[in-house]
Amino acid sequence: MEIPAFGRDSPLVLVADDDPATRALITESLKRQGLRTVHAANGGEALERLARHDVDLALLDLDMPTVDGLAALREIREHPRLRTLPVILVTGSDSEAERVRGLEGGADDFLVKPVSLKELNARVRAHLRGRTAWTTELERGREERRRLAAVIDRLPRSEPLVVLAATLLDELEPILGLDGTAILSFGSGTVRTIASTGALAVPFRAGKALPRDRAKVIATRSEAGPWLESAAEPASAQAVDIAYVPFRLGPSPRPLGTLAFGARMRAVTGPLSHRLPDLIDAADFIVAGLRPAVEEAERTGTATARIRRIIARHEFDIHLQPISRLDSGEVFAAEALTRFHSGVRPDLQFAEAADLGLGPSLQRATLAAAVDSAEVLPAGVALSVNLSAQVLQLDPDLPAIVEAVGRPLIVEITEHERVEDYAAVRAALGRLGSHVSLAVDDAGSGFASLRHILALQPAYVKLDIE
Repeated sequence: MEIPAFGRDSPLVLVADDDPATRALITESLKRQGLRTVHAANGGEALERLARHDVDLALLDLDMPTVDGLAALREIREHPRLRTLPVILVTGSDSEAERVRGLEGGADDFLVKPVSLKELNARVRAHLRGRTAWTTELERGREERRRLAAVIDRLPRSEPLVVLAATLLDELEPILGLDGTAILSFGSGTVRTIASTGALAVPFRAGKALPRDRAKVIATRSEAGPWLESAAEPASAQAVDIAYVPFRLGPSPRPLGTLAFGARMRAVTGPLSHRLPDLIDAADFIVAGLRPAVEEAERTGTATARIRRIIARHEFDIHLQPISRLDSGEVFAAEALTRFHSGVRPDLQFAEAADLGLGPSLQRATLAAAVDSAEVLPAGVALSVNLSAQVLQLDPDLPAIVEAVGRPLIVEITEHERVEDYAAVRAALGRLGSHVSLAVDDAGSGFASLRHILALQPAYVKLDIE
């Protein structure tokens, strides 16, 4: 007697045959293999047994009364729970047409009577091993998704995309059993690595753009969906296969980027190609977790490009507003007011630029334009400009711009920015020369409090209209 290959919770096999002797013979043979069985004398009974029992494999005789094996097979394949059930058809005919008919009907395998019990056992065991492996793979996929969901749930959502991506990739590798991961972002003619780990940290360096030819291949192939890239040296222990899974956000038909999953060949996990469906599922989780940061990065990138364009193309005008003495009506200064071609309020545009780290660049550009515009003013009339305390203290180009003014200059410190070091602001102003004086704009609003005025000791105080 053979030693059973299955334990106490052994697979359950349905044996459906209208011949009692055949059923008994097959049942006894399967029991010797350590398998449990349930029986049926026709197709109708077989369907009833399948409804009542959690069967792992079905042996169906093709020719049975009432409901034959082929009719039963069609109903099995239409049932959501039984669509993947391994089914072996057993028939007394060895005709090719009958085998084709059965296989087209959804059978997984075919046996011809008189059945060789050794062959029957071998085929049953082979299909059960396949089903076990498939079930194990499903369970592994479920566990991976559960662990991914837990990781994504605890991500620090307030962090920028680069930090979130790096944090997520560090946890991905042990969950997915990978040797490296990378997140690539598509730009205008470029592919840039947002974050990368493990074996993919070298070919995809974080924060760097890929070489042009390589970037073009990846961006082009991503439009067709996921694909695999085999290692250049498959025999090498360090060779890494890479699976690319492009991702999209919103209605755009073009991918926004792609996830790269790297793995070395292992006997345990098998080739990366076998895992592509799971990696596609994992990509959905990853993109869902990064979506808010990706969308914010996209918005920020678009806004940054727009402000850089405003600066580069000089998409603003300078209007000189006269400042007169009340006693004589004499114009002694002109304030440079910036008006953007887009129609956006100046305070809002400067605030957005500051949020994106472009505040000093935009202020420098408008200051230079104001100096050029002031050439039309009469000699001796001062030019009044708005600057933040940050630019006044830290901008290395400011002294050269101020030197080119050629007339008295009044620097107005904006009321929308807190001054942390008043002494440093006064010292920075003094370094610009004796022809530069200080004004506090809109006293009484924002941060322009009485303490603010006393600490700065300005030459001029402009009162808020309210």
